[in-house]
Amino acid sequence: MLLLILTLLFGLGRLAASGTATNLSGLDFTGTTTNGSLVAGGGNDQNWTVTYASVGGTSYKGTSAYTGVPYVVNNTLVQSVAWVQNTSSAQWITAPGASSAPTGGTINTGGDYLPGNGSTGTNTAQYVYTLAFTIIGSGSGTVRNNVAISLTIAADDQYTVYVNPTLNSNGSVNTSKSTASASGLNAWTNTQAAFLQNYADGNSTADANFVIGTNYLTIVVQNTDSLTGSSSSTALNASGLLVYQVGSVALINGQPIPEVSTWLPVAGALGLFGGVAWRRRQNRRRP
Repeated sequence: MLLLILTLLFGLGRLAASGTATNLSGLDFTGTTTNGSLVAGGGNDQNWTVTYASVGGTSYKGTSAYTGVPYVVNNTLVQSVAWVQNTSSAQWITAPGASSAPTGGTINTGGDYLPGNGSTGTNTAQYVYTLAFTIIGSGSGTVRNNVAISLTIAADDQYTVYVNPTLNSNGSVNTSKSTASASGLNAWTNTQAAFLQNYADGNSTADANFVIGTNYLTIVVQNTDSLTGSSSSTALNASGLLVYQVGSVALINGQPIPEVSTWLPVAGALGLFGGVAWRRRQNRRRP
Protein backbone atom coordinates (compact mmCIF):
# COMPACT_ATOMS: atom_id res chain seq x y z
CA MET A 1 0.00 0.00 0.00
CA LEU A 2 2.80 2.42 0.88
CA LEU A 3 4.48 1.68 -2.45
CA LEU A 4 1.21 2.38 -4.27
CA ILE A 5 0.75 5.69 -2.46
CA LEU A 6 4.32 6.77 -3.23
CA THR A 7 3.86 5.80 -6.86
CA LEU A 8 0.67 7.83 -7.12
CA LEU A 9 2.24 10.83 -5.43
CA PHE A 10 5.28 10.65 -7.70
CA GLY A 11 3.04 10.46 -10.73
CA LEU A 12 0.95 13.42 -9.59
CA GLY A 13 4.14 15.37 -8.91
CA ARG A 14 5.33 14.77 -12.46
CA LEU A 15 1.96 15.91 -13.86
CA ALA A 16 2.07 19.05 -11.71
CA ALA A 17 5.55 19.84 -13.02
CA SER A 18 4.45 20.18 -16.64
CA GLY A 19 1.74 21.93 -18.59
CA THR A 20 0.26 22.55 -22.03
CA ALA A 21 0.76 25.91 -23.75
CA THR A 22 -2.30 27.49 -25.35
CA ASN A 23 -1.19 31.09 -25.97
CA LEU A 24 1.61 33.62 -25.47
CA SER A 25 1.86 37.29 -24.62
CA GLY A 26 4.49 39.96 -24.10
CA LEU A 27 6.89 39.04 -26.91
CA ASP A 28 7.69 42.58 -27.94
CA PHE A 29 10.03 43.93 -30.57
CA THR A 30 12.75 46.35 -29.46
CA GLY A 31 12.18 50.09 -29.46
CA THR A 32 8.46 50.03 -28.67
CA THR A 33 6.00 51.07 -26.00
CA THR A 34 3.86 48.58 -24.08
CA ASN A 35 1.12 48.95 -26.71
CA GLY A 36 3.48 48.47 -29.66
CA SER A 37 3.99 52.07 -30.76
CA LEU A 38 7.48 53.21 -31.75
CA VAL A 39 9.41 55.17 -29.14
CA ALA A 40 11.08 58.39 -30.28
CA GLY A 41 14.86 58.33 -30.60
CA GLY A 42 16.51 58.97 -27.26
CA GLY A 43 13.46 57.67 -25.42
CA ASN A 44 13.23 54.55 -23.27
CA ASP A 45 12.19 51.15 -24.52
CA GLN A 46 9.22 50.06 -22.40
CA ASN A 47 9.60 46.29 -22.62
CA TRP A 48 13.27 45.26 -22.56
CA THR A 49 15.81 45.71 -19.75
CA VAL A 50 19.61 45.64 -19.66
CA THR A 51 19.96 43.32 -16.67
CA TYR A 52 23.75 42.93 -16.63
CA ALA A 53 26.84 44.54 -18.10
CA SER A 54 30.54 43.84 -17.83
CA VAL A 55 32.69 46.81 -18.77
CA GLY A 56 36.46 46.79 -18.40
CA GLY A 57 36.31 43.93 -15.91
CA THR A 58 33.64 45.56 -13.71
CA SER A 59 30.18 44.02 -13.37
CA TYR A 60 26.98 46.08 -13.31
CA LYS A 61 23.38 45.12 -12.60
CA GLY A 62 20.16 46.74 -11.40
CA THR A 63 20.02 50.44 -12.20
CA SER A 64 23.56 51.62 -12.91
CA ALA A 65 25.70 53.48 -15.42
CA TYR A 66 25.32 50.64 -17.95
CA THR A 67 22.24 48.68 -16.84
CA GLY A 68 18.55 49.41 -16.45
CA VAL A 69 16.13 50.73 -19.05
CA PRO A 70 17.66 50.78 -22.57
CA TYR A 71 17.48 53.75 -24.92
CA VAL A 72 16.23 53.89 -28.50
CA VAL A 73 18.98 54.82 -30.96
CA ASN A 74 18.24 57.92 -33.05
CA ASN A 75 16.99 56.87 -36.49
CA THR A 76 19.33 59.34 -38.22
CA LEU A 77 22.27 57.53 -36.63
CA VAL A 78 20.93 54.13 -37.72
CA GLN A 79 20.54 55.42 -41.27
CA SER A 80 24.14 56.62 -41.34
CA VAL A 81 25.74 53.22 -40.64
CA ALA A 82 25.63 49.78 -42.24
CA TRP A 83 23.14 48.40 -39.73
CA VAL A 84 19.88 46.71 -40.67
CA GLN A 85 17.53 49.66 -40.81
CA ASN A 86 14.68 50.22 -38.36
CA THR A 87 11.33 48.81 -39.45
CA SER A 88 7.78 50.07 -39.04
CA SER A 89 7.43 47.98 -35.87
CA ALA A 90 10.95 47.69 -34.40
CA GLN A 91 13.94 49.93 -33.65
CA TRP A 92 17.52 49.60 -32.46
CA ILE A 93 18.09 49.98 -28.73
CA THR A 94 21.28 50.31 -26.71
CA ALA A 95 22.40 50.13 -23.10
CA PRO A 96 22.36 53.05 -20.66
CA GLY A 97 25.57 55.05 -20.80
CA ALA A 98 25.73 55.10 -24.59
CA SER A 99 27.18 58.35 -25.95
CA SER A 100 26.19 60.35 -29.03
CA ALA A 101 29.82 60.41 -30.23
CA PRO A 102 33.03 58.37 -29.74
CA THR A 103 34.49 61.33 -27.81
CA GLY A 104 32.92 64.47 -26.41
CA GLY A 105 29.32 63.33 -26.84
CA THR A 106 26.38 63.28 -24.45
CA ILE A 107 25.07 60.09 -22.89
CA ASN A 108 21.53 58.68 -22.92
CA THR A 109 20.31 60.90 -25.75
CA GLY A 110 19.92 58.33 -28.52
CA GLY A 111 23.58 57.66 -29.29
CA ASP A 112 25.07 54.19 -29.56
CA TYR A 113 28.75 54.52 -28.60
CA LEU A 114 29.70 52.24 -25.73
CA PRO A 115 32.88 50.75 -24.25
CA GLY A 116 34.14 47.47 -25.64
CA ASN A 117 37.17 46.48 -27.73
CA GLY A 118 38.41 43.01 -28.56
CA SER A 119 37.13 39.61 -27.49
CA THR A 120 39.62 39.08 -24.62
CA GLY A 121 41.45 41.23 -22.11
CA THR A 122 40.41 44.06 -19.82
CA ASN A 123 38.74 46.16 -22.53
CA THR A 124 36.03 43.63 -23.34
CA ALA A 125 32.40 44.58 -22.75
CA GLN A 126 29.10 42.73 -22.85
CA TYR A 127 25.53 43.91 -22.35
CA VAL A 128 22.72 41.52 -21.44
CA TYR A 129 19.24 42.44 -22.71
CA THR A 130 16.25 40.64 -21.16
CA LEU A 131 12.56 40.46 -22.06
CA ALA A 132 9.97 38.82 -19.79
CA PHE A 133 7.07 37.15 -21.62
CA THR A 134 4.22 34.87 -20.62
CA ILE A 135 3.20 31.44 -21.83
CA ILE A 136 -0.44 30.84 -21.06
CA GLY A 137 -1.79 27.33 -20.60
CA SER A 138 -2.95 24.57 -18.30
CA GLY A 139 -0.83 23.00 -15.59
CA SER A 140 2.48 24.40 -14.43
CA GLY A 141 6.19 23.95 -14.88
CA THR A 142 7.82 22.80 -18.12
CA VAL A 143 5.75 23.07 -21.28
CA ARG A 144 5.18 19.55 -22.62
CA ASN A 145 3.69 20.39 -26.01
CA ASN A 146 5.80 21.80 -28.83
CA VAL A 147 6.45 25.55 -28.84
CA ALA A 148 8.73 27.56 -31.10
CA ILE A 149 9.47 31.27 -31.34
CA SER A 150 10.66 32.68 -34.65
CA LEU A 151 12.55 35.97 -34.48
CA THR A 152 15.28 37.90 -36.23
CA ILE A 153 18.13 39.50 -34.32
CA ALA A 154 20.66 42.06 -35.45
CA ALA A 155 23.35 43.11 -32.99
CA ASP A 156 26.61 45.02 -32.94
CA ASP A 157 28.83 43.08 -32.67
CA GLN A 158 28.09 39.50 -31.50
CA TYR A 159 25.01 38.03 -29.86
CA THR A 160 23.95 34.82 -28.11
CA VAL A 161 20.33 34.03 -27.21
CA TYR A 162 19.13 32.06 -24.18
CA VAL A 163 15.66 31.10 -22.95
CA ASN A 164 15.32 31.01 -19.15
CA PRO A 165 19.09 30.81 -18.55
CA THR A 166 20.76 30.07 -15.23
CA LEU A 167 22.35 33.24 -13.86
CA ASN A 168 25.46 33.74 -11.75
CA SER A 169 25.25 35.72 -8.52
CA ASN A 170 26.40 38.89 -10.33
CA GLY A 171 23.60 38.61 -12.91
CA SER A 172 25.66 37.25 -15.81
CA VAL A 173 24.59 34.14 -17.72
CA ASN A 174 26.07 30.92 -16.41
CA THR A 175 27.09 29.47 -19.76
CA SER A 176 28.03 26.07 -18.28
CA LYS A 177 24.46 25.56 -17.08
CA SER A 178 22.55 27.31 -19.87
CA THR A 179 21.84 26.17 -23.41
CA ALA A 180 22.35 28.74 -26.18
CA SER A 181 19.38 28.84 -28.55
CA ALA A 182 21.02 30.92 -31.30
CA SER A 183 24.07 33.10 -31.91
CA GLY A 184 25.58 35.40 -34.53
CA LEU A 185 28.95 37.00 -35.25
CA ASN A 186 29.33 40.53 -36.62
CA ALA A 187 25.55 40.48 -36.79
CA TRP A 188 24.59 44.11 -37.38
CA THR A 189 23.30 43.21 -40.89
CA ASN A 190 21.58 39.95 -39.95
CA THR A 191 18.26 39.26 -41.70
CA GLN A 192 18.05 35.51 -41.09
CA ALA A 193 15.37 34.26 -38.70
CA ALA A 194 16.25 32.09 -35.72
CA PHE A 195 13.98 29.50 -34.13
CA LEU A 196 13.90 29.01 -30.36
CA GLN A 197 12.02 25.81 -29.60
CA ASN A 198 11.61 22.95 -27.16
CA TYR A 199 11.67 20.20 -29.78
CA ALA A 200 13.90 19.27 -32.70
CA ASP A 201 12.99 19.58 -36.37
CA GLY A 202 14.52 20.86 -39.57
CA ASN A 203 14.71 24.42 -38.21
CA SER A 204 16.39 23.89 -34.84
CA THR A 205 17.32 21.52 -32.06
CA ALA A 206 15.44 21.39 -28.75
CA ASP A 207 17.24 24.34 -27.20
CA ALA A 208 14.57 26.24 -25.24
CA ASN A 209 13.11 25.11 -21.91
CA PHE A 210 9.77 26.95 -21.87
CA VAL A 211 7.58 27.00 -18.76
CA ILE A 212 3.96 27.87 -18.08
CA GLY A 213 3.90 31.43 -16.75
CA THR A 214 6.76 33.93 -16.90
CA ASN A 215 9.68 33.19 -19.22
CA TYR A 216 12.81 35.20 -19.97
CA LEU A 217 14.34 35.81 -23.37
CA THR A 218 17.95 36.81 -22.73
CA ILE A 219 20.31 38.16 -25.40
CA VAL A 220 23.99 38.65 -24.59
CA VAL A 221 25.59 41.27 -26.85
CA GLN A 222 29.39 41.44 -27.03
CA ASN A 223 30.84 44.78 -28.11
CA THR A 224 34.20 43.91 -29.70
CA ASP A 225 34.65 46.52 -32.45
CA SER A 226 35.00 43.45 -34.73
CA LEU A 227 38.35 42.63 -33.10
CA THR A 228 39.41 39.16 -32.03
CA GLY A 229 41.79 38.59 -29.16
CA SER A 230 43.02 41.23 -26.74
CA SER A 231 42.84 44.94 -27.49
CA SER A 232 44.54 47.85 -25.75
CA SER A 233 42.13 50.42 -27.20
CA THR A 234 39.84 52.25 -24.81
CA ALA A 235 37.82 53.98 -27.55
CA LEU A 236 34.02 53.86 -27.62
CA ASN A 237 32.37 52.17 -30.58
CA ALA A 238 28.89 51.36 -31.83
CA SER A 239 26.81 48.79 -29.95
CA GLY A 240 23.13 47.95 -30.02
CA LEU A 241 20.37 45.40 -30.47
CA LEU A 242 17.46 45.06 -32.89
CA VAL A 243 14.85 42.32 -32.43
CA TYR A 244 12.45 42.27 -35.37
CA GLN A 245 10.91 39.87 -37.85
CA VAL A 246 11.51 39.17 -41.51
CA GLY A 247 8.29 37.17 -41.68
CA SER A 248 6.71 33.96 -40.42
CA VAL A 249 3.50 32.08 -39.68
CA ALA A 250 2.26 31.58 -36.11
CA LEU A 251 0.38 28.47 -34.99
CA ILE A 252 -0.73 26.94 -31.71
CA ASN A 253 -2.20 23.44 -31.81
CA GLY A 254 -2.25 23.72 -35.57
CA GLN A 255 -4.34 26.93 -35.57
CA PRO A 256 -3.19 30.53 -36.21
CA ILE A 257 -3.19 32.65 -33.07
CA PRO A 258 -4.70 36.16 -33.08
CA GLU A 259 -1.38 38.01 -33.38
CA VAL A 260 -0.80 41.31 -31.68
CA SER A 261 1.45 43.43 -33.90
CA THR A 262 4.15 43.79 -31.25
CA TRP A 263 4.41 40.07 -30.53
CA LEU A 264 7.13 38.05 -32.09
CA PRO A 265 5.43 35.39 -34.24
CA VAL A 266 5.17 32.12 -32.35
CA ALA A 267 4.53 28.58 -33.54
CA GLY A 268 3.39 25.85 -31.18
CA ALA A 269 1.56 22.55 -31.71
CA LEU A 270 1.17 19.05 -30.38
CA GLY A 271 3.84 17.64 -32.65
CA LEU A 272 3.22 20.26 -35.37
CA PHE A 273 5.23 23.28 -36.45
CA GLY A 274 4.04 25.27 -39.45
CA GLY A 275 6.17 28.40 -39.12
CA VAL A 276 7.85 29.56 -42.31
CA ALA A 277 10.39 32.41 -42.26
CA TRP A 278 11.19 34.49 -45.28
CA ARG A 279 14.92 34.99 -45.51
CA ARG A 280 16.61 37.90 -47.16
CA ARG A 281 20.31 38.37 -47.66
CA GLN A 282 22.01 41.72 -47.86
CA ASN A 283 25.63 42.36 -48.73
CA ARG A 284 26.48 45.31 -46.55
CA ARG A 285 29.81 46.36 -45.20
CA ARG A 286 30.30 48.36 -42.11
CA PRO A 287 32.15 51.64 -42.64
